[in-house]
Amino acid sequence: MTGQSLPRGAYTATPCRACRTPKPARWYLCGGCWAALPAPARRALNRRDGRALTRLRELHARIDSEQPLNELEITP
Repeated sequence: MTGQSLPRGAYTATPCRACRTPKPARWYLCGGCWAALPAPARRALNRRDGRALTRLRELHARIDSEQPLNELEITP
């Protein structure tokens, strides 16, 4: 045990890209960072279509450029 308490569920070795805390498997961000995204951005990222990977790359690029999460706009 590492002394850190983690929420229950399957967690990956990959941390949240925005805050570097552990995130659940198959999630783009941890729950706190996901909640900080504007609702239109969350809806766009939840869509499963041919542009889903493009939207994920757009999210990663904006996080890497240190844009605040609450100001992110993801192209639908």
